[in-house]
Amino acid sequence: MIFLSEHSPSILAKVLMSAGVLAGTLTATLLMTGYSDWFMNVLNFEKVAGNTYRQMVMLTCCLIYFIRFTVALFVFIQRKISWFEGGFVTVMFFIMFYYFGVSAGSHPGPIGIIDILGISLFLFGSCINTLADYQRFSWKRNTENKGRLYTSGLFKYAMHINYFGDAVAYFGLALITYNIVCLSISLGMFIYFITFEIPGLDKHLTKNYRAEFTEYSKVTKKFVPFIY
Repeated sequence: MIFLSEHSPSILAKVLMSAGVLAGTLTATLLMTGYSDWFMNVLNFEKVAGNTYRQMVMLTCCLIYFIRFTVALFVFIQRKISWFEGGFVTVMFFIMFYYFGVSAGSHPGPIGIIDILGISLFLFGSCINTLADYQRFSWKRNTENKGRLYTSGLFKYAMHINYFGDAVAYFGLALITYNIVCLSISLGMFIYFITFEIPGLDKHLTKNYRAEFTEYSKVTKKFVPFIY
């Protein structure tokens, strides 16, 4: 991603990104439940006899993600978001949440231990991401901390603990789908964070907090607490 130092509401870009999650979720839900027959007819799609409870579980999880992602965009994230980043995230999230929803909704098996594990990981990862962002946001609101790097709270366990939380949440969602492609997508998000997102953010932080970030990176794991 392009991490811009300037601050801007970036309202339209944020609306698009948030809408990508919701649109993918609702499109998958409409197709899986058959509540919108006209929509299914337009797409020439037949309702799949999946497990209703799993459909409800996936819908609930995706809506939880939508809410916390929207809050993060409009409350916690103060930096400017480029149109490239906004467009890329919008498309990526639409595809991912649509495919997760369809895959989970079409699986006919009953709710089992894997689903429970997936739900637990999703909630655990979501809590880590949101709590980490909230702790940093609250700290930065103090004018005495202006221009300083936040290294406390959950961020003392990993430099990018919020990304780790999201990655765990994606993996939890993928487990609920019982789909190898969805699992590959969630693992791909781990790789994406490590190879693209984190290096780009590290350069941005080095530029803005050179001395603090250098010292911070020497004593703190980068992504996975206590491991990496």
